[in-house]
Amino acid sequence: LSLRSRIVLLDSSERIIAVLGGVPPASEGQEWNETAEQGNVAVGGFREHSTFTNSQQHGRRGDFAYRTVGFGYGNGRKQPLNYRVNGGANQRAVGELLKNPAIRRIAGFQKCASIFNCYAHKTYLEYQTTNEELLRRHPHLRPNFPGTPYAALTVNAGPQSYSPPHKDPDNVVHGWCADTALGKFDPNKGGHLVLWDLGLVIRFPPGSTILFPSSLITHSTIPIQKGETRFAFIQYSSGGLFRWRANGFKSDKDFLSTASKQDIRERDASRARRWKVSLSRFTRWGDLLQGDWKGTRRTEAGLDELSDLSSSDVETLHSAKRSCRRYKQ
Repeated sequence: LSLRSRIVLLDSSERIIAVLGGVPPASEGQEWNETAEQGNVAVGGFREHSTFTNSQQHGRRGDFAYRTVGFGYGNGRKQPLNYRVNGGANQRAVGELLKNPAIRRIAGFQKCASIFNCYAHKTYLEYQTTNEELLRRHPHLRPNFPGTPYAALTVNAGPQSYSPPHKDPDNVVHGWCADTALGKFDPNKGGHLVLWDLGLVIRFPPGSTILFPSSLITHSTIPIQKGETRFAFIQYSSGGLFRWRANGFKSDKDFLSTASKQDIRERDASRARRWKVSLSRFTRWGDLLQGDWKGTRRTEAGLDELSDLSSSDVETLHSAKRSCRRYKQ
């Protein structure tokens, strides 16, 4: 991946499963370099003015400082809640980071029509609608940015942020996380994103953005060189939020305590076909080439959910590298 390229990854059925987004097309060169550098300074300042617990410096994703902000559901939470940031200094550091113009611009690029909305429109709408409904129902929830489809943001504040092979099982399975690399490192020698299930090692320079289903694909980051810094700015949503919404804004336990037998049958049927619905949300490369990036014609033809899917399709997102194709735009 170079800053000026945009590459889409396709599965064997030509679903777009990831986008190596580079930078905004109209901002190539010095302008975006300045934005990335300002973002780098902002994350460095955030790190300097924050304190981190031992678990926030040595997690399963690597030995680097990180903080998660926004909201989620699951892992013991009885309802959707904001991620807690303890201490006045840490709260001020988070507030300054989220208000930073460069950080807001990077966040906007991750979600705008250039990447998420354009290449995964149906999933984008699902995220956006879920966020909007959650915020209406639960006014205590605080979004990180105005109009964002993502519920959460994790800032990997380094100083050397790289991770061993892992998945992010709490995220929406078919959903995309948006990952922007920041810092000062040589992208020819380290910082590469490795997508193990696809057999790809991807050059990932500072200031560039990649979107992919991090819950589905095993991924890692190659270490950078001694004395270099690497940060990461990652937006995503937990799958629990979508289950909460599907239950009528209730936990599984509360749903089952009041549901009729018919309600339970309908929910079980919905869950049984969830993998097919999830696959249908991936944009088809052919549709995008024909200008139908929203997949409108496919929806109107009744092909969205069941008609063109077989049980064998569940394997396509675990495809070997021979069935993962790349197209450069």
